[in-house]
Amino acid sequence: MEETKNLEELEIERFSRFDRVVHWVVAITFIYLFLSGLGIYSPKFAWLLPVLGGLDFARWLHPWAGLVFSVGVLLMFLKWSKDFLLTSDDMVWLKNVKHYIKGEEEKLPEVGKYNAGQKVFGWLVFVGCLVFLITGILMWFPGNFPITLTRVSIVLHDLAFILVGAGFIVHVYMGTVGVPGSLSGMITGKVSALWAMRHHPRWFREVVRR
Repeated sequence: MEETKNLEELEIERFSRFDRVVHWVVAITFIYLFLSGLGIYSPKFAWLLPVLGGLDFARWLHPWAGLVFSVGVLLMFLKWSKDFLLTSDDMVWLKNVKHYIKGEEEKLPEVGKYNAGQKVFGWLVFVGCLVFLITGILMWFPGNFPITLTRVSIVLHDLAFILVGAGFIVHVYMGTVGVPGSLSGMITGKVSALWAMRHHPRWFREVVRR
C-alpha cells in the first residue's frame, strides 16, 4: 500500500515541452479544421459557422489552418515516426485488443512508450495529413488543375476526414475518460510512476534504468 502511494506521488517525464507544443498546435488546428469542414461541407452543420467567424471567414482560414496543421504533423513525423514502427508484439496486441478495451492489459504484450493503438493512430494522422495537403491544394486552386482531378480530390479529402476524424475522437476519449491520468502527460509533460508502470511497463523500466 505504501509502495503504491509512493508510485502515485512520484512523477516521471513523458513528453518534452517541444512535444507538447507541437501536439497542441496539431490538436487545436485539427479541431478548427474538423468543425469548419463540417460547416462548409453540409448545411446541417451551418450553425457552427457563426462561432467560427462566418462562412466566408471559415472558407478563407480553413486552408491556412490546414498548412499550420501540416507543418505540425511534419514535425511530429520527424520526431516520433521511429517510435511508431510496429513490432511483432504490436501485431499480437492488435489481434487481442479486446483485452485492452476490457481493461485487461496484463493479458497483452508489455507496452513501450506507445501501445499499438497509438502507433496506428499516429500513422493514420501522418498518411491522412499527406492526403489532406495534396487534395487541399488541388481544391484551393481548382482553376489550375483538371476538373476530374479536383473532383477526385474532394472525395479523397472527405474520406480522409472521416477516417482521421473518427480516429481523433477515439484518441481524445482514450486520452481522457478511457485511460485516466493520460492527459497530464500532454499538459504538464509528466505522469505518475504508477500510471507508467500499469500502462507502459516496458517504457517505465527503460526510464528507471536511465
